Amino acid sequence: MPIYGTYENEAMRFREEIKKKFKTQIALCKAIGAKDGSYVTGYVTGKNRIGNILREKLEAVGIDVNYILYGKKKPDVEGATSGSSKEVSTMLFECTELIFQLQNTVIDMSRELVEVNQLLDSIRKNLNQ
Repeated sequence: MPIYGTYENEAMRFREEIKKKFKTQIALCKAIGAKDGSYVTGYVTGKNRIGNILREKLEAVGIDVNYILYGKKKPDVEGATSGSSKEVSTMLFECTELIFQLQNTVIDMSRELVEVNQLLDSIRKNLNQ
């Protein structure tokens, strides 16, 4: 299946994670409770971006969604040398994750704002005719 969408890098990382953890899309979809492999087609082709609902499902089965979306692996908190280092690493990771989630929210809201503006333009045009 070719990668052709806006989110090509994410699609490649998603495919990599699927292959590493589940071998096939169908196995992943069964694990997350989807009917068939087509559930993730838009995401593995780069057409769609993973949203909150799919993110929760993927994280529940052990997929590192932050890596898929941003190319950054979770830090190895187990490898930290002291308790305070582990704590700081964990807090930094959580802060980074929250920032990414906020950025996604802003991106989604921007898209929705563009759609509302387009709708308003259409309404204005219809009223002026």
